[in-house]
Amino acid sequence: MSPKGIAQAAPPTPRIATRRTAFAVLAIAAALPLSACGEVPTGTLHTRAGYTVASEEVPVSVCPAEDESRFAGDEGLLIGPHFALRVECVASFDAIPEGFQLEYLLGEDTSLYSPEPGHEFTLVQFAPDPGVEVPYPNDDLSGLSATLSIGDRTWDFEGEAPVPGAVYFTVAEKDAAVTLEVVDNERTQTMDLRARTKEGLIQALYHGSTFEVNTDPATGSVDGYTTSGSYEYWFDDWKYSTQFTVTREVFEPGTGWVAEPDRAVLGVEFGWLHSGSGLEWAIDPQEALKVTGPEGDLTALTAEHVDEEWNGGVWRTFTLKYDVPADALAFTLNFHPEGPVKWPEEDISLPITGDKNHEIAVSFE
Repeated sequence: MSPKGIAQAAPPTPRIATRRTAFAVLAIAAALPLSACGEVPTGTLHTRAGYTVASEEVPVSVCPAEDESRFAGDEGLLIGPHFALRVECVASFDAIPEGFQLEYLLGEDTSLYSPEPGHEFTLVQFAPDPGVEVPYPNDDLSGLSATLSIGDRTWDFEGEAPVPGAVYFTVAEKDAAVTLEVVDNERTQTMDLRARTKEGLIQALYHGSTFEVNTDPATGSVDGYTTSGSYEYWFDDWKYSTQFTVTREVFEPGTGWVAEPDRAVLGVEFGWLHSGSGLEWAIDPQEALKVTGPEGDLTALTAEHVDEEWNGGVWRTFTLKYDVPADALAFTLNFHPEGPVKWPEEDISLPITGDKNHEIAVSFE
């Protein structure tokens, strides 16, 4: 059985090339010099140091499913605004171990001599399916680049990251460093593939299953009443239905990074009927909306609005932004629109009744 129950397909015919291609089996003979007596020379054949094969067209996992070379969970995951990759496995050996499907890389019936003394075969494969989506389409402004290194052998990628399923195989010094570096919009994330450690992570990208939540509408109805002199003023049943769109962001296309690597920006957007039928119900978004997170009550970094004409009145869309920890995924919104409602034509302010608080849970888990 091949890894993950995938039936072994016929290996592709390798192609000779540089970084993106298949192989040519090379070996060197370290022959001893002839003796003065004409003895038959003896020696040992080895696969030379630096011998390299790479392919982006390997359709299966070459490492066995339960092998210790496999990365567990998200150990091998790297994500940026314009890339997502997962290291499937890293393995070093003196002879191809049983269960490794290297025929998909090297071709059928290929045998390799052992590496030169002090050296070993080392391979890196990227998972055929990273299991996560790239947050944003790549573009010329991303400056995306990557470098994979196995000892002294490096592969450089410009405008891209290593593709799913790609395999890189070389003869390197024993225990040589194996590292991956990816740069996206001038932020660098690195991985030591031997130690399975990472640095420079954009942490919010590794937490949560979504970056946008649309809440159920908060609905209500209020009445207003007041008197002035011998006159009474009132309105009945001003209904509202307010839905909140809540986002977690570290990067915005066209803007760039909006948060530090260990933080995120929480955005809350909602619409409000500011005026209609000659009445005006103005709310202060920072008073009407209270947001609580793992660190307690949040204070808005910014609070902006945009007005649109709507049925002779004004529909106002508010956008508030908050600084939050990168791993914060659960928040509570408390929305309580309070009066008064104004009647500008009569220069009257009407206290309201029937107002209430709406508590709304938001989760990005």
